Amino acid sequence: MILQFPPNGRRERSGLVKAGREIEVESFRIIDEEMGRHSFANDQWQIIRRIIHTTGDFDYANRLRFTPDAVASGIEALSKGARIYADTRMIQAGLSPWRLEWHGNEVVCPASNPRSLELAQKNGVTRTLAAFRDCAHDLDGAVVAVGNAPTALLEVIRLIREEGVRPGLLIGVPVGFVRAEESKNALQEVPEQPSITVLGRKGGSSVAVAIIHAILELAEKIDAR
Repeated sequence: MILQFPPNGRRERSGLVKAGREIEVESFRIIDEEMGRHSFANDQWQIIRRIIHTTGDFDYANRLRFTPDAVASGIEALSKGARIYADTRMIQAGLSPWRLEWHGNEVVCPASNPRSLELAQKNGVTRTLAAFRDCAHDLDGAVVAVGNAPTALLEVIRLIREEGVRPGLLIGVPVGFVRAEESKNALQEVPEQPSITVLGRKGGSSVAVAIIHAILELAEKIDAR
């Protein structure tokens, strides 16, 4: 399944009404105040702050890990209209249409393709793993977001290592107890791939959405200069 929101010639800065924007601004002010001084680069802090805003959990400030080129690579990919490949329809549904409109980014959930079920059953693997393996040739330059399925993240890592696939940005934040932490540790062992991850068991689709929203906001601010 693909969601596409092509630019319509009228670039809306925000899909939030005035009251909603005021609440968001005040929320960010409170987060900044409670966080206090920190050593994060400004672009990284924009991502961490939005995750805290989404989850209400300041512990993410201790758990987020970025490769040095992660944010810049994500901004470049999304500003050029790169597709976003998501492991869950929750990510697909959670991304704001008005933010996606800024650069015409499509959102693809490979596991929604009925073919992925057939391949998973045939090969004895999870559906998300089969789905990402099946669309490997489409991942170069794309933003890949994994919020739920560690097996999908491990498969993308394998594709990077063994088949030379190179996403523009890999967001690996699967939540859970079975292979979630292992998959995120494995991602940190691929430093040549621009990536963002969360240490430990925490994460989820909502965290992946928050990261993408933050990078879309950063890309739009640069574009608006």
